[in-house]
Amino acid sequence: MKKELAIGICFGLAGILCTCLFGYEYFTTYGFLNAYHMKAFAASDTGYLPLLANILWERGKVIIAILSLTALKAILPLLLRCLIYFTGGVFFAACVMNMGILGIVFFLVSWLPHGILYLAALALLLLVEPHRFYNRKNPWLLRLAWGMGVAVLVLLGCVLEASVGIRLLRFVVEKL
Repeated sequence: MKKELAIGICFGLAGILCTCLFGYEYFTTYGFLNAYHMKAFAASDTGYLPLLANILWERGKVIIAILSLTALKAILPLLLRCLIYFTGGVFFAACVMNMGILGIVFFLVSWLPHGILYLAALALLLLVEPHRFYNRKNPWLLRLAWGMGVAVLVLLGCVLEASVGIRLLRFVVEKL
């Protein structure tokens, strides 16, 4: 566990350093999180259902991609963790570059509360071996409960992101 935590910290720091060294001009002038994009985000008035449909579409593609990579089951959890840590480091550094101390709050609000449910769904997908469910010793009800658990966690995460997460982000952006 300590080795995996050290790997995660290293990938997070690598994301922060890559952003600081190579992405300052992109993230502040041309890319996301510049002042224009933040004001446009705060002023946008996207309805709840179109926003929820967009979030379901985006997160659904990720879950289907993870399910299709069962051949890489041995290394997929480590690869996903490293990718999450690296992109988290990039996003954290970009938030702090553009918003200062308030960027830390923006970073935390953008991951919570829906991120906890997404991580739980990823844990169910990656920690449970779905192929062992297909032998005759396991009842079909157990397989159904596993699939429904993943689906419910993803759907609840999407609903939380569309309702609570967006409101929290708008509140933080308006305080800028």
